[in-house]
Amino acid sequence: MDDIKKIPLTKKQKEIMSEFYTTPFIKIILSKDERNVIWDNFKNEQNIDKNLLKICPAVYAEIEKALNNNQNLQSAVFSECVYAQTLAIKLALFHFINNMHEPSFLPYTVINLLKSYNLVPRYTYSNDAKNRMLIQAGGCSGVDSALISVLDNDVYTIEFKEAGAKTSEPDLPKYGEDGKLILTDSFINKYPQFTEMLKQHIGFSFFDNMGHNENNFTPDSIKIAVTENYNYSSKKFADVICTEDINSHLTMIPSNQIDRWAILEGEIRTAGRNHYSVWTPNALLRFIKQIGGIINEEQICINRSNIEIRKPRGGKGISGFKLTPLFFIKFEDCNIKSNGDITFNFHKIRQLNPTIAAKMFFNNLKVDNVKIFYNDDF
Repeated sequence: MDDIKKIPLTKKQKEIMSEFYTTPFIKIILSKDERNVIWDNFKNEQNIDKNLLKICPAVYAEIEKALNNNQNLQSAVFSECVYAQTLAIKLALFHFINNMHEPSFLPYTVINLLKSYNLVPRYTYSNDAKNRMLIQAGGCSGVDSALISVLDNDVYTIEFKEAGAKTSEPDLPKYGEDGKLILTDSFINKYPQFTEMLKQHIGFSFFDNMGHNENNFTPDSIKIAVTENYNYSSKKFADVICTEDINSHLTMIPSNQIDRWAILEGEIRTAGRNHYSVWTPNALLRFIKQIGGIINEEQICINRSNIEIRKPRGGKGISGFKLTPLFFIKFEDCNIKSNGDITFNFHKIRQLNPTIAAKMFFNNLKVDNVKIFYNDDF
């Protein structure tokens, strides 16, 4: 590549990537196939392999917490924990601390520093002297982890991403009874990275596209959404991204150069994961009638054969019933009769909020190619 067009690394990027790439390549401690087995075992059997406590204690802790609290768990959490521990091994940070069990381990200066980055510590990997730590964080308002030098409060922010992942996926503003996309100033101010993507779909109808997502965006608008997600003005600011290459090697790339190494895509989901009380009641009543529902004041009756079941995210069984791809009723709010009719209160129905996201796919990533490309910067 012409050096004139090459994006230089920042001081932070140069320092952490130099350390990363001047030590031997390392494979992640649990491959994607191995993580899938753990995920399937958790989802289908609702149990935990005790060996995980030694292999990857953070994964063990996440599963244990989910089982004890009867919660679902996202498979991406497994990858985040695995990547964090692999990076910790590469950096010779061999002491694992579960911050939920040992909240006093971190000095108050580090805790206050993490708060300034919108980070809540979950797990810490430390060296013997306890003066350097990789802290895996939780919550949706901050980056995944921070590498901290305790003596001088030097911080490197790191995001962990699977080989196919989304940068972020916020709820879009709630549409009206016409089902059309609304672009508000408050949303643009909070998520400016999605402005160009959204401008291309003014007038988009969520009702006309129920069950279908919108993926038609210009490459430049998606690139903006990805790059600005991690820039200095973002709460999720990251110096670098850690992922795995096609040979399961941990790989580090600059957060502002993702488009060089990944295939980027954009998506508007008509039905995201978050649900709320119904905000378009007139449209919902129309849809209920279309699927043969009988409305008696606030009570709805629909035959089981006219609707689909809804499964829990990251779990098994039936969590509810889909009235349309945008509306559902929870299983516990239903009365199922012997003739197949299902009755429930209209006000118990939930409506799924649409979302927008940019996605990255590191389909052909090789760690040695990344090292060669940035070698002159180290």
